[in-house]
Amino acid sequence: MDASLVNFDITNSSAPNHWTKIMKNVEWTSSLTSALQHKQLNGNHIHICQKGDFTNYPGIPMPSISTYPSYVGPVTERVQDCLSNSSTPETMSTTTASALESASQKPKPTMTPSESYMHSAVLDEDGKYTLYWSYNETSIVFEAHVQTTGWLGLGISPNGGMAGADIAIGWVGHDGQTFFKDRYATAIGKPPIDPHQDWLLLSGKREGGFTFLKFTRLLDTKDCEHDLPITSDTIRVIWAYNNAIPESEDGMTYHGPATRGSKSINLLEPAQNKDALLPASAVRYDFLNRNVSVPAEKTTYWCEAFKKPSINTKQHLVKYAPVIQKGNKGVVHHMILFACYTPFDESLLERGYNCYDSSKPDTMIGCGNPMALWAVGGEDFYFPPDVGFSLGAVGDPTYFILETRYDNPQQRTDIIDNSGIMLWYTPEIRKYDAGLAEVGTLVGDFMMIPPRQKSFQISGICNSNCTQAAIPPEGIKTFAYILHTHLAGRKIHVRQYRDEQLVDVLAHDDNYDFNYQQMRWLKKEKTIMPGDSLIVDCFYSSTDRASLTLGGIATTEEMCVTYIYYYPRSEFSSCQSLVSPRDQFSVLGMNESLADFDVSNDTPNHWTKLMQKAEWTPSLTSELQRKQLNGENFHICRKGDYSQFPEVPVPIISMYPSYVGPVKDRVQDCLSSNASTVSTTVSALEMTSITADNSANSQVKGFTVGIIVLFLIHMCM
Repeated sequence: MDASLVNFDITNSSAPNHWTKIMKNVEWTSSLTSALQHKQLNGNHIHICQKGDFTNYPGIPMPSISTYPSYVGPVTERVQDCLSNSSTPETMSTTTASALESASQKPKPTMTPSESYMHSAVLDEDGKYTLYWSYNETSIVFEAHVQTTGWLGLGISPNGGMAGADIAIGWVGHDGQTFFKDRYATAIGKPPIDPHQDWLLLSGKREGGFTFLKFTRLLDTKDCEHDLPITSDTIRVIWAYNNAIPESEDGMTYHGPATRGSKSINLLEPAQNKDALLPASAVRYDFLNRNVSVPAEKTTYWCEAFKKPSINTKQHLVKYAPVIQKGNKGVVHHMILFACYTPFDESLLERGYNCYDSSKPDTMIGCGNPMALWAVGGEDFYFPPDVGFSLGAVGDPTYFILETRYDNPQQRTDIIDNSGIMLWYTPEIRKYDAGLAEVGTLVGDFMMIPPRQKSFQISGICNSNCTQAAIPPEGIKTFAYILHTHLAGRKIHVRQYRDEQLVDVLAHDDNYDFNYQQMRWLKKEKTIMPGDSLIVDCFYSSTDRASLTLGGIATTEEMCVTYIYYYPRSEFSSCQSLVSPRDQFSVLGMNESLADFDVSNDTPNHWTKLMQKAEWTPSLTSELQRKQLNGENFHICRKGDYSQFPEVPVPIISMYPSYVGPVKDRVQDCLSSNASTVSTTVSALEMTSITADNSANSQVKGFTVGIIVLFLIHMCM
């Protein structure tokens, strides 16, 4: 059709239809297709070059016509030609139609690490800084992949900032040589070089706009002056990079606010083969909030009821994961899916409820057995290969309650949320049924932390009477846990005692981060026997607070709780305690009037208000700390339906166990000559300086059992 194409007018929108219709009706033989391909890659091209308003540039003639550039070669196929006898790059096939990368263009990196690592994490929101790592008993290896042509830095920090951080910085120079130094920071600014080089370079390269550095260090370098030990505690990893290649050893230019940050990580988390833990038969089921209009309150605990999955035979829950609605990442703080064992009430589906006020239906009160938990910073959770949470069988949950904690500090009125938890369950029944228990302190305004304290300890006791009744004779095995306080929390330990002897520390975190509450696997399962006692020790810092901090559900209030997963499942669900209000209020000299203390009404507010108005001098604070660690304790021991164990007396009253010693501080004493790890007290108010308060026994007589029962009823509601 060459002769007639002089009449082809591409400015006429109707004209092309005539020619394209002819082309559509052609029989596209191999030779005709080949000829068209040849024209595509050798023929004339008509070009346009327009501004955003569709006008042309004055210096470019229209139409602009040229032939396909002769210097453009074929596109290189990056997949090896399996038909060739060699796998070298020279034998890779080439094609002209299926790739976007030209033969002369430098290939981009595949981002595949140099070896298989135990863990990986993307440190920034833009996905430009990826960190891989593996560890053994003595050392750790990192591999950083960063989208930069300049320097990159990685460090561990005591608080997420530069001051006190242990840092490594490196880059690949213009000549391809890699520069790498161990550094430290005492303040914001360029970190000086550490005289003891404990971060060691393994390899480095720059390719396709990325820099790759692989390096290692000992978990504990024994350099107390400039390094931080890497432990199983939460680690604040700090990172930064800049696109400029330094011209000297200290020639790093400022990274800028957009290319730096911190992320809390458990670097020594046990590795899991997650692919092997989710069978192909697993079915997904979602529990999602239903268009919740988040209240204009700083903190809200919202509850919604859900039917159980439509299964009539036993299945095993093997995985769960969070679903956070886009835009609500900072609003949804944590979620707990409670398993309920009472008959389901269809009216519960009509609307959601505030979990902890009078609007909550009575039918929800007995629904207190946590099954799945997620908190900010957490990831997907997989059960061990021989353990699952039972669903669908007789005696299994009849329905579920999803509790979602919303943080709304600006008290916005426009937040709608549909976040929730996804479950995966399978008909492939595993050997053991899992259970979940809550240990620590009761939540309420009788938990008190004085202001301006660097470290104040509160401990919750799960006593031997409860474990004797709730745990089977062969014991239970714990395999995972999650620690929980609010903003003032700094450290948490869970200690296990048997026959008045410390036998294990089940869990600990000396660098707790409220914004990183991950369900953590134990490296080795641990056994809890009937008659054991569990002590949950929480340490708080209130240096930035001018008034008393009370226990409660709000972010600015406090909690001290640990959830532990275990097997085989038993009725062990809740084992908590609280120091007697009488002992706490006695520090203000209110002993005589406490015989009239009635916790069945609003009178607790009267006593806590008096405590809030007190002037918290060092001596008064010391006395309250002494009562916390030597006073009378009230205990609860409950099944998942909130019922009590018949063999456990109610109320359970006991003094703080005299055999419980101080919490060991695992931080190195840098003042010791051999830089060895020593045990120290956590604060000036620690238990080593405290003697038993024998006078507390005589005070018990004035506090009637009836009042104690009313207290327990009040605290359990």
